[in-house]
Amino acid sequence: MAREVHDDAIQRLALLSHELQEFQRAGPSLSAGQLHHLSGILGEVDDLAVSLRRLAHRLHPTLIGQVGLAPALEQLAEEVLRTSGLTVHLDLPAAPASLSDEVNLTLFRTAQEALRNVTLHAGVTEARLRLHANARGIELVVADRGRGFARATGRQTGGIGLIGIRERAQLVGGQATIQSRPGEGTTVTVQVPAEGRSQ
Repeated sequence: MAREVHDDAIQRLALLSHELQEFQRAGPSLSAGQLHHLSGILGEVDDLAVSLRRLAHRLHPTLIGQVGLAPALEQLAEEVLRTSGLTVHLDLPAAPASLSDEVNLTLFRTAQEALRNVTLHAGVTEARLRLHANARGIELVVADRGRGFARATGRQTGGIGLIGIRERAQLVGGQATIQSRPGEGTTVTVQVPAEGRSQ
């Protein structure tokens, strides 16, 4: 049930949200009242998607426990390609370090949210996802060469997601950085400390 909620219902809502945003950009052809109504519908769709993600997580916290983090990221990339047409170039370790379930879930959800932002905001057909070990622990990087955004204002519809990435990282003792400039793309990096590894 959790897989069906995640792979079907949530992805359909993501696509619906994307279509509504595209329609919203046709602002000059819509009245102020219509734009306000459309904004309300978009907000309801996004709220429903968030609620369904929470439900799916409660029903089945993570696919990672069954297949491991790297295979789960591979499946995520396949899902993103199928639902949005975004090709994700993966750079994953052959034998990733053993991490706690909580840290694995944090890295997976970070990749999920970052790729969702790429599909909705970057205006590109390709992105890169890299997972590797370094002296400080494990680092996850999701990068695109899309529209980017100004740090002073943030993304109008992606700001909450980026805040969520930072909060998730902090909860497991990690750190998230988001680098972006208009026209130069965006890079999301999450560093998980070595002590996050399970014993």
